Amino acid sequence: MRQTRVKEREPAGMALVQQTGQPIAGAIALDDLLRRQTLGYGDLLRQGLGHAALTAEEQYAVETEVKYAGYIERQQQQIEAARRQSGRQLPPDLNYDGIATLAKEAREKLSAVRPLTIGQASRLGGVNPADIQALLVHLELAAREQAIV
Repeated sequence: MRQTRVKEREPAGMALVQQTGQPIAGAIALDDLLRRQTLGYGDLLRQGLGHAALTAEEQYAVETEVKYAGYIERQQQQIEAARRQSGRQLPPDLNYDGIATLAKEAREKLSAVRPLTIGQASRLGGVNPADIQALLVHLELAAREQAIV
């Protein structure tokens, strides 16, 4: 999918541009084409692209993996950042209700439990990686503010 490219002037390329309404600048890899919201694996097969020998389930798996790879990678980076910061201390007087970017459930859980570290906060039910990331950003901004004053 990454190595096979379609040129804008090839019949398949012209058909896919017409279908999606999005241009191809020179040539594009099949995985980049498949990331387009209006395009599915079946659309590639209709243009003679992709692997027709794949079962419907395999085609769906490939399409899903390609379309969501960016989201999954970003989530993995957030999880890794939280893991590296797991020992970071949380201020005992931290006002979780004042952190608007935390989900309501996370604010409630954090306020009730008052974890001592990021690691403890990350293990609470109802606190997801995005909440931990928001908490880390809040702590970093607060630290920068204090450094300026």
